[in-house]
Amino acid sequence: MDLSDERRTFVAQTKLVISAGHEWLEKQGFNLRAVLDERAFPPELASAWGNAKVNVAPLEKLVLLGMGGPGLWERVRQETCPETEIFDSASEKAVLEVCRRFWGGAKPRLLYPGAALIPLQKLGRWAGWASSSPLGMDISPCYGPWFAYRAAFLVKAPLEYTEAFTANSPCDDCESKPCIQACPVGAVTHDQSIAMDLCLPQRLADPQGCGVSCGSRLACPVGEKWRYSKEQIRYHGSRSLVGLQQWVRTGAD
Repeated sequence: MDLSDERRTFVAQTKLVISAGHEWLEKQGFNLRAVLDERAFPPELASAWGNAKVNVAPLEKLVLLGMGGPGLWERVRQETCPETEIFDSASEKAVLEVCRRFWGGAKPRLLYPGAALIPLQKLGRWAGWASSSPLGMDISPCYGPWFAYRAAFLVKAPLEYTEAFTANSPCDDCESKPCIQACPVGAVTHDQSIAMDLCLPQRLADPQGCGVSCGSRLACPVGEKWRYSKEQIRYHGSRSLVGLQQWVRTGAD
């Protein structure tokens, strides 16, 4: 076998291992994945990325992981993580494991979950995962409002960049927009900018209703088959409500 044959064999084997890493992440519940080239960011995203002050070293690749639907929840719901929320813990473990087992053993630099204020939504939109919606959260053309960003990290690995594209918003073809009618205080409007001055007081005033489960989100017809279970919705909603209550108390103090 000459050097060219050895090189082709090495490249083929590397691609197989990289692919195995993606398959492993899929089985773990991270069914949204993108490898983004920060050098190709459009101006708005480049500006937001620059504001985060994240220096990308030579050969590092930016990887974005997300979950669409309840798959990750079904896998981690029994885990106990007293010092952190279960999704952050599962995401951190998965990032370390996929890099160790499949992507060259390099130690990744975790940006999210973490302290870096990276523009997650803008990254996801550029990756084609989602677009804005009247709910004040991004919406996926496949999963609707039932998806979330779970991890972003930098790693030196021979990963191929994901082709970036702009997803079509499913809201554009939704004539009835039931999400608007479902909001009891009129916080959801056609202009895709939720009125937080109406939404947040309602959540605080109705902690067992709007506080933990948004009726407008439940009314969205997009991605219904991927809807979270009541248990998962309450989990996310309860954690969000606690954060909101703490923010209000801090402001009052």
